[in-house]
Amino acid sequence: MASPPVYRIHPAIGIARLGDSPDGFCITPEGPAQLPIDCDAMGNPAKGNKPVKTFKDSKGRIKRQAARFQIYVYDEEHPDGRPLKLNEAIEGGGNQGTLVDIQWRVQLANKKAAWYTFDGLRGEVGYPSDAPLRNPTITDPQERQKLIIDPGPQTVDHKTRRKASFSRTGNPAYAANFPPTGMQPRDIDTLGDLITDDDGRLLVLAGHGNSGSFASGFGHPRIDTYANSDSWFDDISDGPVMARLVMQAENVGQLRYIDVEYPAWVLAGYPRYAPEVLDMITLEDVVEDMSIREFAYRTDMYGTAGTFAAPQKIDPEDTPALLHWKAGPVQWNPDYRPWFWRDIWPILFRADEFSYFASILQLSNFPHNQSSRGTFDPYRLCIPPKMAPRTLARKLAAAVDAHRSGKLLETALEPSLMQLDATQAPGAADAIDIASGPLKAAAAAFAAAVCPPIDGETPEAFAARWRLIQAENEAAPSPDYAAAHAAWGEAVDAAIAVVAEAVSPKLKPLLKLARGSSRQEPDAPDRTQNPDEPIESVLRRLAFDYRAGILLDQALGTARAEATTDPGRSYRQYLFDLLRKPGEENSFRLGSNPATRTYHLPLMPLLAGDNPITNKTVSKFLRLTDTQLFMLRQWAKGLFIDEVGAGFVPDTIDPWQPYKDWTATTGRELDRGVLSNGLGGAFCPGGEVTWIIRNPAIWRAPYRIKADPEWYQFQLTAAQQNANRWGAGVGEEGYVSYINDPLSQGSDFTIGLQPGDMTKLSGLPWQADFNECSTQMIDVTYEEWNQLSPDSVGDSLMTQEQRVWETLWWPAHRPMQVYVPAVVDGKPTLQFRAWARGIPQTSAGDLKMVTEWSKLGFVVRNPQAATGPSPDQKYISVEDSGD
Repeated sequence: MASPPVYRIHPAIGIARLGDSPDGFCITPEGPAQLPIDCDAMGNPAKGNKPVKTFKDSKGRIKRQAARFQIYVYDEEHPDGRPLKLNEAIEGGGNQGTLVDIQWRVQLANKKAAWYTFDGLRGEVGYPSDAPLRNPTITDPQERQKLIIDPGPQTVDHKTRRKASFSRTGNPAYAANFPPTGMQPRDIDTLGDLITDDDGRLLVLAGHGNSGSFASGFGHPRIDTYANSDSWFDDISDGPVMARLVMQAENVGQLRYIDVEYPAWVLAGYPRYAPEVLDMITLEDVVEDMSIREFAYRTDMYGTAGTFAAPQKIDPEDTPALLHWKAGPVQWNPDYRPWFWRDIWPILFRADEFSYFASILQLSNFPHNQSSRGTFDPYRLCIPPKMAPRTLARKLAAAVDAHRSGKLLETALEPSLMQLDATQAPGAADAIDIASGPLKAAAAAFAAAVCPPIDGETPEAFAARWRLIQAENEAAPSPDYAAAHAAWGEAVDAAIAVVAEAVSPKLKPLLKLARGSSRQEPDAPDRTQNPDEPIESVLRRLAFDYRAGILLDQALGTARAEATTDPGRSYRQYLFDLLRKPGEENSFRLGSNPATRTYHLPLMPLLAGDNPITNKTVSKFLRLTDTQLFMLRQWAKGLFIDEVGAGFVPDTIDPWQPYKDWTATTGRELDRGVLSNGLGGAFCPGGEVTWIIRNPAIWRAPYRIKADPEWYQFQLTAAQQNANRWGAGVGEEGYVSYINDPLSQGSDFTIGLQPGDMTKLSGLPWQADFNECSTQMIDVTYEEWNQLSPDSVGDSLMTQEQRVWETLWWPAHRPMQVYVPAVVDGKPTLQFRAWARGIPQTSAGDLKMVTEWSKLGFVVRNPQAATGPSPDQKYISVEDSGD
C-alpha cells in the first residue's frame, strides 16, 4: 500500500529584505549569486523568472525583496519532492480531491530591544545570570513587554484575501504592540506585508528599513555602540510560516482541509548590495555543516567508522539515537572524493571576488588571481592525480609475484625483528637470516596450495580470490586448506622458536617506544607494531596479515601510489596549509610554532572572526566550516574528481560564472539556493542572523527550524474547518486573537522558537553594525587577548612588541571601495572610490547610516568587463543616489 503524500513548505528558511520604497518590490534570489526576480504588483514573476533591471523605484528608493514560499509534495513518484500546483489532485485525512486554495499563516516579531546585549560569543552556550539586558533601566515586566514589536499573526489565501499587513492597524482583532510614535529619526509602523500570487504562492515582504529612538532631549537621537543602543527600535523581524491546503473532496462533495507537515521560517534582513557575489562562508555552508555533524545528514561523508560502504540512516528527530551516534567513533570518510567544479572551485572562487570591493586587496598584488599567472588558476587546480598504466601494471604484477613467493612476508619480517631487538628482545635481529628463509619458503608453499595462479588473471582479481578463499575456509576449512594451514602453522612455530632462541638476556637499558598518536583522523587502520608486543604475537600477527591478504593489499596500494603522477600535489597542499584550521581562530600566522606547516604567511581566510573586539570569548579571525575544510583536505591529498574530465557532467561549466543558470529542481535545492545568499560568518553579530543559526538545539531537522506550536498553528484546526462547526465563511482571521500568552521575553529551545527569536540577538539598530563592519584593527600580539593595557603597568616592552592588523569583515556584504561610473574631461570612465562616501565608521556615521542606507549603490557585474579569469573592473556600482 502506497504511503500517503507529505506536503512541505519550501524554502524551509526564506529571506526577505528591507526597502524604503512604499510599493516597489521584487522577489529575493532563489539561487546562489543571482539577481532578484522581477515581478508585478501581485508578486507574479516576470516570464522566465527574469531578473530586475533596477533595484530602486523611480524616486531612488530601494525596492523590498519578498521571500517566496510554495508547497512541495513528496510521494513515491517524487521522493525528493515537486512543486504542488492549484487544481492538482491531492489527498489527506482519508479524503481525495482537488487543490482549490492554499491558506497561509505568518507571524513576525522583533524582540531586539527586550533581549540581552550582544557581546561576542557570550550566550552561545547560555547566558550567565548577570548578563545585562538592553534597555536595563526599564525593569517592570509589563513595560519590558512593550519593547517587543508584535503586530500579531496574519492570514492570506488565493481566493478571498490575497493581501495582509503587519502594521499597527493591520490586525484589529489582535492586541498589537508597536513602539511609540514620534521616534527619531524614523517611526516604525509596520514589519511588512503578505501577498499571494496567481499560483497561490506566498510572498512575505519585510519592513521599510526604519529605525528610531524614543529618547529625547539634547544630543538625541544618538548611537553609542555598534550593537546595543538603548531606546532604539528597528524593523528587522522573523517568524514562522504555516500553510493549509484546501481540497474539494470528491468522496464527500465538500471542502476539506490538510495542514502541511511543519512550518517554514522567514528572516527579514537588510539589502544585499552585491547580490552576485557570495560571502566566504554562506548561511548554506553553516547549516549544511551543522546538519552533517549534528543530524547525521550525510553519513556517507561523516559517520561512524566502518559504515561508509553502507551509510547509516538516523531519524533527525530521534534525539537519543543522534546522541548515541555522536558519542560513537564518528569521523570524516577518508575515501570520500568531492567533485572539483561542484564542491571545491566554488570555495576557492570566492576569494578573488573580494578584490573588487577593497583597495587593500588590490594593493596586495591580487593574491587570489585566477589567471594562469595567479595562484588560483582552476585549470591547474582541477587536475587530479593520474596513474601511469604501464608502470602500474608492472608494479601490480610485481606485488603479486612477491606475495606468491613469500617475499612480502620476508620484507615485513626484518623491520619487526629489528624493533624487537631495540626494545624488549635484544638479539632478535640476529635471527633474521635464520628465520626468514624457511618462513618465506613456507609462505610460497601455502600460496601455491590454496590459491594457485590462473592464466590471464589480473592482480586485482588474484587479490579478491585470495581474500574469498581465506573467508570461505576460516570457519570450516576444506581438507586441502586445512592441511596447507597446518603446514603453515608449523613453519610459523619454528620461526618463533628460532627468534626466541636468538634472544639474549637483557644486559643494558632498552629503548622504550611509545605508540604514535595524533589528533588527525587515521587514513587507515593503525597496524604499526606495538613496542610492547611479545615475540610470538609479532610473528603470528605478520603470519595472519599474510594469510588474510593484508600484506598483499598494502603492496598493491604501494604499487598504485608509486605509479601515480601528481605534479599539483605540493601546490594544492600549499594552499590547504595556508587555511586556518579548527583551534587556530586566534592565530594570525603560525611563525615559529613547533607545529608550523606554513611559510610564515598569514593564515586564510584573512577576515575578522566572531569576536576580535573584547577579551571575552576571543575569536579573532574567520575560519572555514569543518565541511569546507574536509572537502579541501581531500582535494589537497588528491582524493577528488574532475567531473568534467571524467565525463560525469557536460563540458559546459563556466569557471568564471560558477553559479550561472543554477536552478533548483527539488525542495532541498531551493532551501540551499536561498540560504547561499546569506552571510555565514563572521557572527559579530552578523548579517541576516547571528551564531544562533549553528546551534543544533533550534533545529527540528536539517534546514527546518524548530517552532513553538503556539505561534504557528492555525487557531481554527483543520478538523474544525472540516466540520464547518462555526458556519460557512468563518476562517482563521476570525480567531487570530485567541492566544493564551504574550510573546516570551526569554527562549525555550526545547519547545521551539517564537516569532522574533532568530533576529533578537542581532545588532540594534541594524545600520550601526552594518556601517562599522567594514574593517577591524585586530591586535595580533597575543592569541588570548584582543585588548592590551601596557600603559597601566608601565610595560614598555609590550608596547614595542604590540602588533595590529587591519582586517576586512564582509567585503561582499558591506563593500569598502567599488568601481563607480564617472565622466572625466568629457569621457566616461570608472573610478575606484569609497562605496559609502560621507559615512564614517564611527558612532556619528552609524547615526547617519540610519537615514542614508537607501542612497547607497548596488554593485553588479560590469557588462563591459572582459570574460575570463580575474578581469579588470569586473563589478561596478549602479543607482548610487548619495551624491
